[in-house]
Amino acid sequence: MSVNLSFVELFNKVTNPSFANKETKIGSFEVKEYNTGDSLVPLSLLRVEQNDTEFTSFNHCLVHEMKDITEKRTSIIHDSDCDGIAFVNHGTSDGLILVELKSQFSTKKIKDAFSQMICSFLKLHAMLSLCKNYSIDSISIQFIAACQCFEDEIQEDGVYNRLNMAERSAKATFEGSFMRKLIEKHNIEVKLGDVTDLWGVPLNSSLTNKQLTLSLQMTKKYGDTSAVYVM
Repeated sequence: MSVNLSFVELFNKVTNPSFANKETKIGSFEVKEYNTGDSLVPLSLLRVEQNDTEFTSFNHCLVHEMKDITEKRTSIIHDSDCDGIAFVNHGTSDGLILVELKSQFSTKKIKDAFSQMICSFLKLHAMLSLCKNYSIDSISIQFIAACQCFEDEIQEDGVYNRLNMAERSAKATFEGSFMRKLIEKHNIEVKLGDVTDLWGVPLNSSLTNKQLTLSLQMTKKYGDTSAVYVM
């Protein structure tokens, strides 16, 4: 039994489309930003594509309002959630994809996007740990942040100037450690602990040593309201 089937068997209320808009599709899934009120140029949709792959997707409500295992018990793990989560089945391989959309490019917004996805994953992992056939060692994990491209060369130059300062700083930060690689390579392989350690989140070794992919997808041109990420 796949992880997805084990999950919906135990947490059977999430299968109601009105709960978190559960959808199963072959070849692609779409994530919509659920809070676009603070942007003049909203990026409102990301389409993720991979041939011959089954995606079972949910919106942010899948892990929304889980304060009993976050803010009611700790000040370290926040009860933030990301725009979309998908279970991935490709042949015999299981995976998880978490997505957060940000309407404008800024290093702070991109950092916040990955923070939201980490908090969402930790809440999801807490649920999955109860499920038959779930093992964090045998599942792939990918976090995808999507945003507008640079508005112009002035913005791009400003971003790289800030990154230069962050990379020279004695204090390790998300911007100084990962942002340039995300902009230029779009996909980077890290351990979860490489990120959570920067934010002082003490996790067990099975989590901190978990390899995952961080991805950044920008729009083709400034002002686009949608983007496509091809796996």
